[in-house]
Amino acid sequence: MRMEEVRNYMTAMGLPSRDDYSLPTSDQRFPDGAHFRMEELPTTLDQYQRMFAMCDEHGFVVNRISDVRGVMFDSDDELRGKLELARRHGCEVIMGPGPGEWPFDISQQAEIHQIVEGKLRGMDNVASTVESMLRASELGCRGFLMYDEGVLLIALKMRREGHLPSETKFKISSNVSVANAAAVKFWFDLLDPQDEINPVRDLTLPMMAAMRQVTHHAIDIHIFHRAAMSRIMEAPEIVRVAAPVYLKNSKSGPGVGVEEKTLQCFRVIENMRRVCPEFRQSAKGAEGLAIPADPRQPATLS
Repeated sequence: MRMEEVRNYMTAMGLPSRDDYSLPTSDQRFPDGAHFRMEELPTTLDQYQRMFAMCDEHGFVVNRISDVRGVMFDSDDELRGKLELARRHGCEVIMGPGPGEWPFDISQQAEIHQIVEGKLRGMDNVASTVESMLRASELGCRGFLMYDEGVLLIALKMRREGHLPSETKFKISSNVSVANAAAVKFWFDLLDPQDEINPVRDLTLPMMAAMRQVTHHAIDIHIFHRAAMSRIMEAPEIVRVAAPVYLKNSKSGPGVGVEEKTLQCFRVIENMRRVCPEFRQSAKGAEGLAIPADPRQPATLS
């Protein structure tokens, strides 16, 4: 089987046979008709407070928080505080269960750390991580990051059987390294309709366009990652090609505090308004967001 036959075989499977260099404009949208949403990564209650205070002061909206700290590092009071702040601001929270992305095990402290970040070595760690997810869910969390395939297997079954609320959202972490349109299709074929994927951080526009061919689901695209990447000026074209899309800010490094990170989020929104005012951001509390539930209210179980 030679290259032309391989490409024809991929097309017959419903896959793009190559990345889409024509860069077509996406006609897909979020349920509220918006093109993009903004995503920030505060990890402590204090950072949540400072980020939302800046949003209130300057009149900007953060639609999603991906909290990679790890549920096991928060007390119940800290979790309640985070979730209550997000609920009041109509913001989705996707929490890392168990240890999140923090090094906590021998393999994560070795040279292979970047390869195994978020993975759980052994079934004892899997059980503890699932239990932490249930604890956060009882306190109102309705979204969880998925780093480990074993945890995802259990979590999907728990949600389908009603052990987790039916509206709970799972997001495949970029650490899982979903890197092409075929992999996107593989994962979405396994997931449920409300779930989402964060592909690898360094996708080109043709790669994003190919992914958009195989799914109508929103995808996460890093606009910032640590001190290595900044795509503010490219954000309008990313939204044009990949909508609906979460523009994710994981900027970090020496001297980069929550105020600097939040201001850079605002700069992205300002650039979108200036360059492509027709591209709309979702408002607070938009349809489809996994906004934390009030733990005093009964959960919706399958």
